[in-house]
Amino acid sequence: MAGVSELIRKQENFRRNVLALQPSENTIPRKALRALSSDFEQRYSLVIDSIFRDQKIHNAYAGTKHSEALVDEVERLARKAFKSDFADVRPIAGHLAAMQVLGSLLKKGEKFLYVPMSKGGYDGYTPPFLPALLGIEGREIPMNGWKIDYERLSKVKGYFRAVILGASLFLHPYDMKRIKELFPDSLILYDASHALGLLATGTFQKDFNEADVIYGSTHKNFPGPQGGLIVGKKDVEQSVKSNPIWNYYDNFHLSRISALGISLEYLSKSNYGKKCLENRKHLVESLTDRRVRLANRPEVSESAMFLLDYENMPEISKKLESANILVDSIGRVGTNEITMRGLGPKHMDIVGEALEEGLKSKATQAKRVVKRLLDSMIWP
Repeated sequence: MAGVSELIRKQENFRRNVLALQPSENTIPRKALRALSSDFEQRYSLVIDSIFRDQKIHNAYAGTKHSEALVDEVERLARKAFKSDFADVRPIAGHLAAMQVLGSLLKKGEKFLYVPMSKGGYDGYTPPFLPALLGIEGREIPMNGWKIDYERLSKVKGYFRAVILGASLFLHPYDMKRIKELFPDSLILYDASHALGLLATGTFQKDFNEADVIYGSTHKNFPGPQGGLIVGKKDVEQSVKSNPIWNYYDNFHLSRISALGISLEYLSKSNYGKKCLENRKHLVESLTDRRVRLANRPEVSESAMFLLDYENMPEISKKLESANILVDSIGRVGTNEITMRGLGPKHMDIVGEALEEGLKSKATQAKRVVKRLLDSMIWP
């Protein structure tokens, strides 16, 4: 069996030689990657502002002045990027960010609306998972294809503490104004895991800040380290930020926060979001010309991902991997990573060619096309 160092070498060699099209993954700036192994990796910082033996304690640990400054600076960068009132960069996963938001804002027995899993919604909001853990009750938002059916939604009766937007298959923005009109007394929560990089660069759902809280993973569409992020309105800040420690996590991984900050700085100086959308548009056009089957026609997508429309996708995913093309087992295709690796609209027909050859089981030809693309790629 290969040792750990050898497995790392093999993994890095493998990833350097594949066309990565999975929307749940991304690469990060090399400067952010180095930040993950900085001295912050070994450190704790726990601001508790409490009393111990009649003495005030601000931080449970010593040597934290730079750690506290780091959290403050990265939260400032997040507020600026998302034009939000507050930010919390501590969640160590997107799922834990969701748990923190729901656990802080919903009481046991309260109800919420969410996008159904059958229409691309996140599994975690279905009954066996977060609802069971937190003692809350979800009801599915009526859908028309991959969009919300606002007419049927207007007929949904009852009080819902929250409406949760966002999905794992995220193809279209939402009519925020209409949702707020239909549920004026509900919290609007926006799980942006699969659109977070687009939101941070102002290129998708431009009115997303109509939501009370926006949260999600920082390693999917957002080109950051694995982790979570929460931003939102001032009136819910205290509830969301006051009690996550020991409820949803303890040490919140300072090296991850440092890498997140580098990624935020990177996005502030790049056209990443716009490029993602341009690449998706041109790739969809190429695949359409090549008669590759895509779901949700004629629009296909307005985000940075879309869906292949084949019944046997798990088998097709394996077939594509054998041709050095990574598409997940339900057929989601995303332009996150290839955009970060420097591919642009002029390369998308070549990406389309690679996919077409792979789908036709022409692995040798597909690998040749992938090699041409790899020769054009860079590291951010």
